Amino acid sequence: MIELISPLGHPRIEEQAPRRRLGTVTGRRLGFIWNQYQTTRNFWPRLERAVEEACTPREVKREYKENTWTPLDKARFHELAAGVDFLVVGVGA
Repeated sequence: MIELISPLGHPRIEEQAPRRRLGTVTGRRLGFIWNQYQTTRNFWPRLERAVEEACTPREVKREYKENTWTPLDKARFHELAAGVDFLVVGVGA
């Protein structure tokens, strides 16, 4: 028997957790984490503004990383995550 496979090999199939609805963001506490990557400097502030206008959160917290290559400090992340109901996270944040 000859089996043709992708040059990338056999795909790894992982089970996914069941999805659950998050509910409404309106009136809830909202957080943003952004890595300040240069190519997103025009996009990210507009995204934040649009999300805030659409969701009318009761409180907004932000963490902007000082660099683009390392994750947000764990203590800062946990403090932010504990103080909000929803997080919007930029790529690589």
